[in-house]
This record gives sequence, structure tokens and C-alpha cells, in this order.
Amino acid sequence: MKSNFQIDYFSDSKYEYLTIEISFKGQVLCHLNKDKGVNNIEIEFFYDFRLLEEEVIFKFPLDEFLDVLNIVKKDLISIK
Repeated sequence: MKSNFQIDYFSDSKYEYLTIEISFKGQVLCHLNKDKGVNNIEIEFFYDFRLLEEEVIFKFPLDEFLDVLNIVKKDLISIK
């Protein structure tokens, strides 16, 4: 099954460390960062960060989203 989630890694001047962005069907859903340490990873949600021609409904399987979050968390912990 193809996932509608996309994971992007980027550097942003408002964060000390690398930040990871999760998008759903091309629409930014959230950013995760570890600026407060690997035991205090923060998630910031967005609903209108990127305007697309078609509206994206944020409805998806919970387990699929949790899998994506776990991948991102492991990546944030391992990146120096």
C-alpha cells in the first residue's frame, strides 16, 4: 500500500538542530524537532502552511500516522 505521507528533512534558522516535516497528500501536517533534547521531541501542527489547489482532508489511519511518527523520532535521535 502506498502511503500518502511524505517526510522531508530541512534546516531552519528558528531551530538549533535539523527539523523534520511530515506532509499528507502534499499539505504540510507538522514539524518535529529535538531542540529540547531527544527525550523531549516537540511536534508543531500546521493546517494552512501551504495553500494547494485542492483541499486536503486530514483523515488517515492512526496506525499509519504512528508508524511515520516513530520513523521520524528514530531519525531525529540518530542525527547529530
